[in-house]
Amino acid sequence: MQEKLRDIALEAPSRRIPLERAFNFRDLGGYRAGAGKHLRRGKLYRSDDLFRLSDRDLAVFSKLGIKTVIDLRTEVEAGRGRFPADKYPVDYFQNSLIDISADHSLARGDGEQDYIYLRYTQILSEGREGIREVFSRLVRPDAAPAVFHCVAGKDRTGLVAAITLEVLGVEREQVLEDYSLTKVAMREAIEWLESESPTLAARMSELPPVVLSAEPENLARVLAWLDEQHGGAEGYLRSLGVAGEDLVGFRAWMLE
Repeated sequence: MQEKLRDIALEAPSRRIPLERAFNFRDLGGYRAGAGKHLRRGKLYRSDDLFRLSDRDLAVFSKLGIKTVIDLRTEVEAGRGRFPADKYPVDYFQNSLIDISADHSLARGDGEQDYIYLRYTQILSEGREGIREVFSRLVRPDAAPAVFHCVAGKDRTGLVAAITLEVLGVEREQVLEDYSLTKVAMREAIEWLESESPTLAARMSELPPVVLSAEPENLARVLAWLDEQHGGAEGYLRSLGVAGEDLVGFRAWMLE
């Protein structure tokens, strides 16, 4: 699997869009979706925190034409800073998938192997209403170009991205590769924090390694759970109340 993932990564080296103060901002477009189709570029983006964006970063947003920002953080997290809509007007929605903070102590010792699986399935099980509301916005063509983000752009953002790609027909190996690309961004974010906020960087360095990792095999277990429990990502979204015709329309405007 790892060799195949590396090959996929080389197909779209420019998917990531460099910003000064966000390190995991990526276009979900360009992935193959079967039957000769690809996801349109410039429609959906995923990212880490967006409250620190510089004026140069906002100029990039203007060039991309971003219309919608979906903030997946909790109210407490969002209280530390939100997207600067006063400088760059967008439709901003703060919609936490789950308000139960992660217990990082569970990621140590014997719990390390199952930590990501248990956390992600908890979000999918207990955050159903939040996920329904997020996708009810994402599937609308008038929301695009849109970006969704959390703090690191790895866990909540990673789940929303994975479900999105699966619903659009992207091969599982590519979905896992998209998730694993966060590893590079995490390293760069920590390097930036070491110079800009040493105290926060030190706190992050104390976290269990699995909390900061983005290993594809961890997400693979979660997607297998979705397959078993709901017949896949589309079945899961339908169980939340996302209309089938909306998903059909989503594929129609996102695929080319």
